[in-house]
Amino acid sequence: MEAAAEFASAALAEDPANAVLQARLGSIQMTLGRLDEAVQNLRYAAEAAPDLGIVWNEYGVALARAGASQDAERALRRALSLSPEIPQIHNNYGNMLRERGDYAHAIASYRAALERKPDYLEARGNLGVALQEAGDVAAAVACFETVLEANADDGAAWTHLGAAFAAQGRLVEAEEAHRKAIVLRPDSPDGYNNLGIVLKDQGRLDAARDAYQAALDRDPEDAGVHSNLLMCLCYDSSVDASETITMHRAWAARHAPERTTEPFDLEEEGTLRVGYLSPDFRDHSVAFFVDSLFANHTADRISLHCYSDVAEPDATTARLRNHVPCWHDVYQDDGETLYRRIRDDGIQVLVDLAGHTANNRLPVFARCAAPVQVTWLGYGMTTGMPQMDYLLSDGWVDPEGPADDWCTEELYRLPSGFMCYTPPEDCPLPERETGRSVTFGSFNNLSKMNGDVIELWAQVLNAVPTSRLLLKSRQLADPQIGGRLRDAFEGLGIDGSRLDFAGRTATREEHFDLYGGVDVALDTFPYNGATTTCEALWMGTPVVSLASDRHVGRFGVTFLSRAGYPQWVAPSLDAYVSIAAQLAQERPEPEAIRAQVAKSVLTDGALAARDLEDALHEMWRRWRGSEDG
Repeated sequence: MEAAAEFASAALAEDPANAVLQARLGSIQMTLGRLDEAVQNLRYAAEAAPDLGIVWNEYGVALARAGASQDAERALRRALSLSPEIPQIHNNYGNMLRERGDYAHAIASYRAALERKPDYLEARGNLGVALQEAGDVAAAVACFETVLEANADDGAAWTHLGAAFAAQGRLVEAEEAHRKAIVLRPDSPDGYNNLGIVLKDQGRLDAARDAYQAALDRDPEDAGVHSNLLMCLCYDSSVDASETITMHRAWAARHAPERTTEPFDLEEEGTLRVGYLSPDFRDHSVAFFVDSLFANHTADRISLHCYSDVAEPDATTARLRNHVPCWHDVYQDDGETLYRRIRDDGIQVLVDLAGHTANNRLPVFARCAAPVQVTWLGYGMTTGMPQMDYLLSDGWVDPEGPADDWCTEELYRLPSGFMCYTPPEDCPLPERETGRSVTFGSFNNLSKMNGDVIELWAQVLNAVPTSRLLLKSRQLADPQIGGRLRDAFEGLGIDGSRLDFAGRTATREEHFDLYGGVDVALDTFPYNGATTTCEALWMGTPVVSLASDRHVGRFGVTFLSRAGYPQWVAPSLDAYVSIAAQLAQERPEPEAIRAQVAKSVLTDGALAARDLEDALHEMWRRWRGSEDG
């Protein structure tokens, strides 16, 4: 390709007014990744040949790759107006729309391309990606299968099909698709990363870590893949504090190195300007723990800003937005735009709600978008970043002493607890099934159900011989995954007929109704439930939780202690079995549990907001003191 660039340059030197040659050189430079040169040459070509749609098309694609989305849109619109019959232009315009989250118009553009060229496999595959991102997974699968019928060696199509299968809960088929993609494209990190996601969802953590590492070996600069690898640590009881710190610091050293911080020019007048940044201001567990806080923040103490990185806003987004005076939709912002937006807003304390979970914006924090930076809620471990000043916690989940060894940030312990649960509205207690055996249950993610958890739950079932176990997780929609889990219990002497599995329910109401068939909820470890534990308590179901040695392994301690049920926290495996068996015998009244939770600090949004505001002001005072000192 370098030779082609040299040839095009030589030809252009002999005929410098030839717009087609200029465009050809720009296209070659774009393929080589020399985007600045490509944009410059294609701009010259477009100016020299203003009526050539194909030139404007190439110019638009180069601008899009260079991150100039608005200029790219103008160029591609010009191309479409000049040459609407060319399917490639519709495809490229669809790509630009999809990148900025405009799925409806992207889908229309891909379909326009296919109307002009029905066998245009690239557009068919892109249509599938857009349909999946818009939520029409079945239609996406049909697109990818059409591509593969025409070309079974399309590795990218296998990768996309695997992701679509996973979204449908067909995890075994998803794994097979990703493995085919890897065979066809062994040097591509995408297949390995997606394989890691599927293996993690199946609870096969060692294999998942190997897959993520293989992806990272192929693209060491992919911060998202590296974060996926770190996420596996949360589920692994064999990982200690030293390994946690080391691996997270390695991420920070590679993807968020310390740099000279741009000076802050902040006005001291007015209330403290606090920004919350999250991709999860939607129907997501994070929303259940910020709702009442946002509603109770006091305007005379906090100027509240939310930076919503949500691709598809929903009813939860709208509800949160009603609490927030300064709401910013930032999904389309690249890193530089978002960084500059936060700086221009004069944010004094910036709170990360994602950590190393999907779609995080940690690189923005790496540039120190605000003087004080805090991580909280969305992730169960340290970020590893020296630019992150604090990790919000409490004395239950992170007691003084060894807990500090797990974090690069300073732990700031909130007196009333670091998570405040917002119970769902219009959610009556479910009708309890009568005349049945005692039923234990867990609605936690299958990834948390490791071998040690399964072994402990088998002991619980043995301690209550006539009992049953109901497990609900989206992964259990795949019957083969359920079969493997049943085999694991049977290998421990538990009759498989005592187990019931459920996948994702169609509605939240159906999800809550399932608690009517659960007498005692069993928590996972070392990664405790968060939303699942709080939901179970609100639905009147007692929860038994094992206290571990790390942040994610003590969620049950903080929730149950603050709800008024510290006696349901087990200090050991034997105690876990004993408490579960005792609760199965006592069967506490659901009405009493809900009443206790409703009056507890676990759901006291006003108290939690006041404590958080005190903490944020104290952090700001410390920063001002360090600057003045």
